[in-house]
Formats: sequence, structure tokens, C-alpha cells
Amino acid sequence: MQTLTAELIKLPLFAGMTEEEIARQADALRGVRSPVTKGTVLLREGEKTLRCGILLEGHLQAQRVDREGNLSVISTLTKGMMFGEILMFSDRPSPITLTALTDCRVLWLGPLDLQRTDPRLIRNLLALIGSEYWALHEKIQYCSIVSLRKRILAFLYDRQKEVGKPFRLPFDRNGMAAYLNADRSALSRELSRMKAEGLIEYRKNLFLLTKKADQI
Repeated sequence: MQTLTAELIKLPLFAGMTEEEIARQADALRGVRSPVTKGTVLLREGEKTLRCGILLEGHLQAQRVDREGNLSVISTLTKGMMFGEILMFSDRPSPITLTALTDCRVLWLGPLDLQRTDPRLIRNLLALIGSEYWALHEKIQYCSIVSLRKRILAFLYDRQKEVGKPFRLPFDRNGMAAYLNADRSALSRELSRMKAEGLIEYRKNLFLLTKKADQI
């Protein structure tokens, strides 16, 4: 297994720190690294938590279930992202269920671990919290679009602008439908129509918007 310093050196939480400084932070954190198997629930909606985690490898998905039992994907977490950092310092229960989409590895931290760290780490943590806020704001904007086609295009445009083309989505059709608050079958039909009309090209979760889509 890699040293903790090697694991942390490329993570956004430790941006602006030298390898030597990160090594000192790794010693101060005293966190526990643990493997997490696909399908494991790390946080459960309605429960409180006394620790947070840094995702070292893999993908996690934050979900909510409404009163009618409908699943809504809130966000997908990738390497370097944190979870539970706000809940850890709050008396409120988790508003989401966090599940491992793949086999993962997580560094678990408690409140005392973070208190021993460099102020720059706290600054980076606040920046990450800000990023999570804007990601949620973006999702709300998508879900406010009535037309499913326009909702899909807005989502795909933003991903292509962020990543370049072609681009790969971090979830499957079920996840995409839940994220966009759409029926899975309706989403698949609309994607097929858009492909037939030459607006998009895709294979599984690899997508490309065509020049024709720019005219819409």
C-alpha cells in the first residue's frame, strides 16, 4: 500500500503544500485508511455521524428517497472529495444516503484530527465545501427545466465545457435519470431520438455533442 503522504499529495484538500508539509499533515491527521466494497452504505439518511471521510479511490453516490419511494441522485463523489465534514460538527442527521458505486478506499477522520492540521488545509476544506454548494445549485438549475430534451442538453453542454470532448459521465443511465429527475425509460428514448437526429453521439457513458446541437 502507498504511504499516506503519497495518497494525499495530489488531492485538492492539500493544494499549495509541499511533499514535506503534506507528510507532516499526514502524521498529524492520524486517520484510518480502509477499503470499502461496492454497494456499501457509508452514510445513511436520517442518521448522525461523528466522522468524515476523504475518498482516496473510487466513486461514491449521494442519494435521497422521497416519501413516495422515488430515488434522486444528489451528487457523485470522485477521488479527492470529502463527505460528512459538515455533519461531523452538526447535531443534524444526514439528509442523504452515501453509497459506494465501486470498490473504494477512504481515509476516515474525526474532529480532533482536523484540529491538528495546517490552517491551509482548513482553507482548502472551505473551498471544497463551496464547490459542493455550486454543484448542488447546478443540479437544481437542471431540474427546473421543464423540457426533458433541453434539460439533457444543458447537462451535457456543461459536462463537455468542463471536461472537453468526447467526455465520460460518472454514472449509468439509472444514475443519469435520477440526477436529472427524469424517468429512466423516458430518458433513454429521448437520448435515442437525439442520436438519430444527429444531435449527440454516445456509447454507454461516453458522449459527444455535435455541431448540430449548437443550433438548438
